[in-house]
Amino acid sequence: MNRIDKLFDKEKNGVLSVYFTAGFPNLNDTVPVIESLEKNGVKLIEIGIPFSDPMADGPVIQTSGSKALENGMSLRILFNQLSTVRESVQIPLVLMGYLNPIMQFGFDNFCAEAKRCGIDGVIIPDLPFEDYLVNYKSIAEA
Repeated sequence: MNRIDKLFDKEKNGVLSVYFTAGFPNLNDTVPVIESLEKNGVKLIEIGIPFSDPMADGPVIQTSGSKALENGMSLRILFNQLSTVRESVQIPLVLMGYLNPIMQFGFDNFCAEAKRCGIDGVIIPDLPFEDYLVNYKSIAEA
């Protein structure tokens, strides 16, 4: 059973989950933020991948994403930061990002890196479910 299923199997009255943008407020804050959130009772963390055209995000997340990009955040840097996170963090971690930067990174590479870093799930709000089923599901499940 994966960490997300275990969490919701155990916690019947809901969980505290938090979203934050990787690389905000400073480029190297990602892992310390994750560690602090877990230490303070958060049960699931959604890590936002900054993108220059975040069509589904409101102004606060757009601003944090812009600042993270200005700080130099990229998928390569994010995966480098997350490469050792499982040494200190046990709660489920989910990545949230748009399809464009994931495709630029390479969908296969993205899935392989997410798996290597111990990521428990991925949310891609601009990837239609039917498109996922036809074109990406087999890669994501590999």
